[in-house]
Amino acid sequence: MRGHTFLYVLPCVGEDYAKLGIATDPMSRLQAFSPRYYALFDLQQGWLVEAETEQEARGWETHWKRQLRAHAAPAPLTVPLRAGGHTEWLRGALTELGSLRDALELQGFTVHPSLQSWVRARLLQQRDLLASAEQAAVRSFGEPAQWPAAIAHPGLLRLRDGLDAYLALQLPIEDLLSAELCTWHARNSLLLTFAGDPW
Repeated sequence: MRGHTFLYVLPCVGEDYAKLGIATDPMSRLQAFSPRYYALFDLQQGWLVEAETEQEARGWETHWKRQLRAHAAPAPLTVPLRAGGHTEWLRGALTELGSLRDALELQGFTVHPSLQSWVRARLLQQRDLLASAEQAAVRSFGEPAQWPAAIAHPGLLRLRDGLDAYLALQLPIEDLLSAELCTWHARNSLLLTFAGDPW
């Protein structure tokens, strides 16, 4: 890990339970914890602080892990072992973590107080890649009208979860996708309830 680094706090939806960690690419970390990170984590309550160096971010993380040792908790069972970071989950520490964020902001560090806004910006940057993702899927599976359910193949699951991310964050993408893919997504999405009105 080198260069620009973020300290992140990722609260779980509906719980006073959060992941504290550092990353050069928080988006990759979110996706490592769950392909449906937008359902696992409360992105509105999550936040990031930009450190100037990895050493600085690691110092913050180490200090606060020690301060909050009494709040240490196991990782959720749904988080894969390969994601790592199993010693950085905290229960009942959101208030203290909020104080950490506020203190760093007062010191002049760049704070992203809503991870949801940060993730939306990242997805918007990647929005133009959706057409090429559809083309790659067509090369692998044929036309979307012929695709099986998403659960039939890991590649289709990834596509469904990626499209659901845009839906969860209220980012329109229908103008970048074929009508056939929109129909397939409407049948497979875990967020859509009316297949006749997918967007």
